[in-house]
Amino acid sequence: MRSVEWKIVAAGAVAVTFLGALTAVAPFNALILVALVVALPAAVWLLGNVSRALFLLLAVVALFPRFASPVSIGFKPTLLDFAVLGLIATQLRRNPAIPAIDGVVRVHAYVDAPVAALMLVAVASFIVGVPNGALTTLVLRRFGEMLMSLTLLLVLTRVLRGDVDMQTRFVQFTLLLGGFSALLGLVLYVMPDEVAVRVLSVLRIFDYPSGPEVLRFILDDPTLTQRATGLWIDPNAFGGYLLLATALCLPQLVIERPFVPRWLAVACLGVMGMALVATVSRGAMLGLLLAGGVIGVLRYRRLLGLGLLIVALVLVLPQTRELVSHFIAGFQGNDLSTQMRFGEYKDAFRLIERYPVLGVGFTGSPDVDLYVGVSSMYLLILQQMGVLGMAAFVAVIGALAAGAVRAWPYVREDAHAAAIFLGAHASVIGALFAGIFDHYFFNIDFHNSVTWMCAALALAAASQTFRATTRVRQLFIAKR
Repeated sequence: MRSVEWKIVAAGAVAVTFLGALTAVAPFNALILVALVVALPAAVWLLGNVSRALFLLLAVVALFPRFASPVSIGFKPTLLDFAVLGLIATQLRRNPAIPAIDGVVRVHAYVDAPVAALMLVAVASFIVGVPNGALTTLVLRRFGEMLMSLTLLLVLTRVLRGDVDMQTRFVQFTLLLGGFSALLGLVLYVMPDEVAVRVLSVLRIFDYPSGPEVLRFILDDPTLTQRATGLWIDPNAFGGYLLLATALCLPQLVIERPFVPRWLAVACLGVMGMALVATVSRGAMLGLLLAGGVIGVLRYRRLLGLGLLIVALVLVLPQTRELVSHFIAGFQGNDLSTQMRFGEYKDAFRLIERYPVLGVGFTGSPDVDLYVGVSSMYLLILQQMGVLGMAAFVAVIGALAAGAVRAWPYVREDAHAAAIFLGAHASVIGALFAGIFDHYFFNIDFHNSVTWMCAALALAAASQTFRATTRVRQLFIAKR
């Protein structure tokens, strides 16, 4: 029997013995204990190598993004926390030494210092802002998750760097899991409201909301259009995930050899597109349109024609008339949600003006006449971490952009590498654009790991190209 099988058997035996004894003395739900007995051996197997750990992380992001532990340990860690920590631990077990910069062009190294600076500014802002509000275990956990997501960017870049097969699996997993997540969201969306409420309320044991509020509507008004949420609770967050996943996988529609059968790629992307429309997340839809335009302009012109066709259909089909009206009202500033955003922007600028350097931190506002919270990722960063935090964030994105610009002339010659490169960078571009109108991509109230995972893939794809190019140049110089 292989060593990994022995580990699974041993973990299972220990878990059964421990939990069996625990049931006699602890007032826990027996179903929770049974779930743990199954989950522990499965976790040992999934974290046995980096590829399985990556699949687990992508699966949790797609299908169980907000699942929290039914049992509190002072706070309730989420399944996504365990998945992120599992990937980090698996990578460190495989390669405990952090690779040093060896003098060749290695793009991911450029981002290490800005990420470290961003984390340091975040910690400084957190400490400065502690007196501004209640320092609860929930705030501590969420702030820790933000730092953990930034750490994931550095670790996952090293996992993916130099491994085209792993990068390919990243896209494959995202396409299939994203399609399944979108299908689940659409099924919940078309269910009768009473049935959907009952189904989603079952998840309250995992710290989900229950009752009629599990369904979301425009302006939270049940007389208006319902918004798809999937298992993300928030429709904008679900839309943001669909934006990232769809943009990453868009090249699979048009490349000569897609990473999965083309019919499957078309089906998954079609379902994700429909689910994104059902979220009524205008920022995410515009972000995806921009991401597709970038991919089309740089290489795959057919995507431009496809995008124009989809926009034309949305404009003329009677089924999308209400959605078009919602967009027009937003552009004109006539709808209530847009007017509320304008009010938030005004208040955000007042708060930033008072605390420009490090912001007010993550616990609350020190002034009773102002509040922390605004529907813009950039203004929220300025509120919480000030100009220093925004400078560090811009430095991270600048390092990513600089690597992309330098790598593109080389990567464009390889269709397989170009599909990964363009999809990853387009997803980040789409998120950065959507962040103008929404805050969930960098907000401690939402787990940010999915955004930084796409950024890690983008860095790894550029770094891979540079390393190969550097070797060619070194061989050429040696021959001369």
